[in-house]
Amino acid sequence: MDQVKIGKFISKRRKELKITQTQLADRLNITDRAVSKWERGRAMPDSSIMLKLCEILNITVNDLLSGEKVSLDKYNEELESNLIKMVKDKEKTDKTLLCMEIVVGVLCLIPIIASILLVNFIQMEEWLASMIVGFSCVPIFVVAPLMIKIEQVAGYYECGNCGHRYVPKYKSVFGAMHLFRTRYMKCPKCGKRTWQKKVISK
Repeated sequence: MDQVKIGKFISKRRKELKITQTQLADRLNITDRAVSKWERGRAMPDSSIMLKLCEILNITVNDLLSGEKVSLDKYNEELESNLIKMVKDKEKTDKTLLCMEIVVGVLCLIPIIASILLVNFIQMEEWLASMIVGFSCVPIFVVAPLMIKIEQVAGYYECGNCGHRYVPKYKSVFGAMHLFRTRYMKCPKCGKRTWQKKVISK
């Protein structure tokens, strides 16, 4: 999707309706800086407020994602194209998040490994060795909730019983036994607990 084109379209519609950035932001319960970023093509409106934004600007979601008013004869064609682009953009973002999770995990493990090697090869008091190893574990505990959140929202989990793909709740992911990116969870569709693997596309 062309963010710059979409931003210019938002700006154009807002001005046609004689709404300021601040007024639009207030109606969406966001900051005027967020509206400014959209209009400069620096960011896209969040999916959670997209429908409300379209209602205010008196346009369809298809118009918004196309960056222009879509004529009726081209509507279905543009809609399909926009949906495909959204799916591809989500898959790309999810892959990036999952790669970032691996990098962060590895970076957090380095100080733990280094501290274990240090206390094994250098003579020191037990309390000092325990403190060194303990402090080296702090980063992993700090970023663990973020890593679990990435596991939850990036991609989908596929039920091993019925094949249903879904985004689980945070507490389901947090409390599940896991082996890398496969987790033992209850499927919301068939209700059975199985080992469910992480997949990118739905």
